[in-house]
Amino acid sequence: MLRLYHWPLDPAGRMVRLVLAEKGEPFEAVSSRPWAPELEIASIAPGAVAPALVSTHGTTPRFAASGTRAICEHLEEIRPVPSLLPDDPTERAEARRLWSWVEAGMEEVTDTLLSERVIQWTHRGRQPDSEKLRRGAHALRGRLTFLNALAEQRGNLAGRHLSLADFAAAAHLSAYDYFGDVQWEAVPDLKAWYMRIKSRPSFRPILADRLEAARPVSYYAELDF
Repeated sequence: MLRLYHWPLDPAGRMVRLVLAEKGEPFEAVSSRPWAPELEIASIAPGAVAPALVSTHGTTPRFAASGTRAICEHLEEIRPVPSLLPDDPTERAEARRLWSWVEAGMEEVTDTLLSERVIQWTHRGRQPDSEKLRRGAHALRGRLTFLNALAEQRGNLAGRHLSLADFAAAAHLSAYDYFGDVQWEAVPDLKAWYMRIKSRPSFRPILADRLEAARPVSYYAELDF
């Protein structure tokens, strides 16, 4: 049995959950908050952080992988069907390039906009940092424009086939969309792509996530919005 340490609104953890579901791989989810990580993660392997995927044998945990790249590549190796990387080497390289671009490009958005939303939730009554919100929203608009162009030209982000690049982008956007920070009307092709992705069975647990005392925007779980 696999055990996944993650926090529900963390884009990295969401991507791993999507990939596990697409692979049809059952797992036990263990919540690990970024500000109070589970101590067991560090005991499994030096430097390991959530998301961390652990295989268990009885009551004894055995380290599998930590971080989205290690986990998703690991799952591609041990569960090659269905493949989430194209068979064609050129398309596979493009999928990996865009997957990397999403994680690096969205880091600023996560560290400013999403983090500020989460801090507001954890420290109720605290005044928001308007500068962080502004910087995060500006960074997100630029990323959305780029992703919208890919969706318009290719259908899926890396080409003909749905890939890890798509799930990386969908995981990040779904986290930002919880608080209504994605301006979908400005990116219609990306919106159509996202509606297709969020209609997949693997997305249902993501759309069911709720933070206590912080409800998502009204359309968050709607498949046609």
